[in-house]
Amino acid sequence: MTGAPVQAQRRQPIPIGLGLRKTRENFLARVRAAITGSTRIDEIYEGLEEALISADVGVETSMKLVEAVRSKLRNDARAEIIRDTLKQEMAQALISIERPLNDSSPLVIMMAGVNGVGKTTTVAKLAALLKAERGLVIVAAADTFRAAAIEQLQIWCDRVGVELIKQKQGSDPAAVAFDAVKAANARQARAVIIDTAGRLQTKVNLMEELKKIARVVGREIPGAPHENWLVLDATTGQNALSQAKIFSEAIKLTGVILAKLDSTAKGGVIVAIAERLKLPVRYVGLGEELEDLRSFDASEFVEALFSEADDGRAAASGTYAA
Repeated sequence: MTGAPVQAQRRQPIPIGLGLRKTRENFLARVRAAITGSTRIDEIYEGLEEALISADVGVETSMKLVEAVRSKLRNDARAEIIRDTLKQEMAQALISIERPLNDSSPLVIMMAGVNGVGKTTTVAKLAALLKAERGLVIVAAADTFRAAAIEQLQIWCDRVGVELIKQKQGSDPAAVAFDAVKAANARQARAVIIDTAGRLQTKVNLMEELKKIARVVGREIPGAPHENWLVLDATTGQNALSQAKIFSEAIKLTGVILAKLDSTAKGGVIVAIAERLKLPVRYVGLGEELEDLRSFDASEFVEALFSEADDGRAAASGTYAA
């Protein structure tokens, strides 16, 4: 006779500074070269723009940030002042679109994203985090297109210690989501996370499916889903923006979770998402373990991005090099 699944023990999450190492090393080297390599204003700002683009902030957003810095400083070519002003502008771009999480109970979150971005594992990590913060969490296996998705999610939910509401492969995803929110009401759960399909090759069908899920859960819990979050793969850089635009045509996105941030030098896409899409980044994935999903803090992110520490210790302690 086998025992109950062993639930994972949580450890401290990876510091944001370590997760940003690849992005920071590339970005800071280019910023340093730009602001110290020339005394000509035009060359300095061209170099800054290139530094931002190299971190995948995007051409349009990079130009906007550099222009904001230049308009504030005019002909001031002091390296420290330029760097600090750029840092302030990047922080402001992120902070300006932050908004508090919906405080409904149960909080119903619909998770969207294309196949391969790490959505299913992100759902599990989010379930672990919300369980620790809020209490009882229910997960809905509404990606009924792939049998592997249901099986994978069951393994993760057993590990986390949360209930998974599921049906057989090919079932109506909206019916699974409805069962989950109904169960949440009956069990007085604090949160429901709905995993959805991500097969963009059938774009029209997928978008209609997401709309239907939203309608159905809203009948059981008025106002639900309270949050619609898009999971994006940070390693895809600017391609993440085009994915966000596609999904925003079907559902009103309220936030983004950026997975695999530790695996890329393109972490600047966070700024592009905020500036271009006006969507707050809710969480970032900094590793493969359950604990490696972190709440996103704009000020912490920018401080870590500009930190001269190369081992993440500054980020871990909450203090950073200027």
